[in-house]
Amino acid sequence: MRKCDINPFSFGNVSDLEILWNQSQCSACRWLGRYGTVSADSLSQLREMGGQYLENSKVHFPGSLYKLMDKAKVEDQVKFLVLTLDHIIELMEASQHMNSEKWNPKTVGYFLKNLHRQSSELKECVAQYQKPLKFYEIRINRHFRDLKKILKKEKYSAQAWEKIRKTVRSHLHRMDIITSNAKKSF
Repeated sequence: MRKCDINPFSFGNVSDLEILWNQSQCSACRWLGRYGTVSADSLSQLREMGGQYLENSKVHFPGSLYKLMDKAKVEDQVKFLVLTLDHIIELMEASQHMNSEKWNPKTVGYFLKNLHRQSSELKECVAQYQKPLKFYEIRINRHFRDLKKILKKEKYSAQAWEKIRKTVRSHLHRMDIITSNAKKSF
């Protein structure tokens, strides 16, 4: 039986506070069911931002980390999603440094708004978990630090931003897979 399936009336010693806490945590985690819709909107906006994706751009992607996260505990998967979304937000908010007018600022704004929504909704779900430093935090932090270095090294050029956009797309696709796995546990 999943935590969210517990009937509070089947227990004699359950306090009102415990019932309220359980219901709020379950409703926050149920948001994972709507994550896919918002994520699809984000992917659509990302595509609209710049048209065709560069096919010949080579940026390291932490695929092995995502494979590990596919097998991780649900709480680690959800924390990983939040951490990755927050890194993507921080990275994309730096698009103000872009040297070209290639991306529509309105679409970038909608994209960031969607990412903020996903992050804040998932943070409510994560609130129930303890926050020890995990192996994946170090690796994903390093990956996004490397992406920032690419932007700086290429002086925030349009081509550098297209590399970032393609990498963000890969992250969003892989995060959808993790979300699908996590939903099965709630």
